[in-house]
Amino acid sequence: MRYIDTHSHTYLKRFNEDRKELYSEISEKLDYIIDIGIGKDSIDKILESVNKYEFIFGTVGFHPTETEDFDDDDISHMEEALKEEKIVAIGEIGLDFHWDTDRNKQFKALGMQMELAKKHNKPIVFHIRDAYDEAYDFIKKTGIPEAGGVVHCFSSNWEDAKKYLDLGLYLGFDGPLTYPKNDDLREALKNTPIDRILPETDSPFLPPVPFRGKRNDPLKVEYVYEEISRIKEVYDERIASQLKSNSNKLFKLDR
Repeated sequence: MRYIDTHSHTYLKRFNEDRKELYSEISEKLDYIIDIGIGKDSIDKILESVNKYEFIFGTVGFHPTETEDFDDDDISHMEEALKEEKIVAIGEIGLDFHWDTDRNKQFKALGMQMELAKKHNKPIVFHIRDAYDEAYDFIKKTGIPEAGGVVHCFSSNWEDAKKYLDLGLYLGFDGPLTYPKNDDLREALKNTPIDRILPETDSPFLPPVPFRGKRNDPLKVEYVYEEISRIKEVYDERIASQLKSNSNKLFKLDR
């Protein structure tokens, strides 16, 4: 059974020492990965990767904690990158109230990037942390592109999950799904329709059990699949086929 990872950051320096070897193994075991943009420096790195490796797709966006100096020049940089056909979405963008950053600037950057996504009808990869109510209200008011989007690394409960599903969004699930204390998260997954679920790793962050405390990588998405399979009671090739179909539909891929 071959897997996909719809949210990784393999361009980050934590992969510098063994990236070539890792990519070789990924190409053998996964159909594709999607490297997700988080700011200005990530855009050029992702463009280089998607042009060099067939199994890598990418997105461009400014993470909410990287929006302090966000302006029209950044929008122009993103728009230029969107000319590359393997750039499949805008993201990750959103609201993150966990860190002490300017919330007004987060809202402004989120709005600007959502408008860019609507202009080009690209799906959005949302990052939401400690801001589920605020993000929901803003997204509902602003409106998502026809292409849709996903709430990356969903980390709340079924009540919040249902609200975002009702907006037409997918939910991404990562290593925390395997953490012992995350019963609310597992309940949210159990109630989420299987055709609205995406598998993610958020590499190099959030490694699944039994790798907590170590660097995560796309190969460990296997453990996310196993937990989704166990909770949804859908096994083997059926789960792989469904999750890949979900990703292909959202990101308009034919792989």
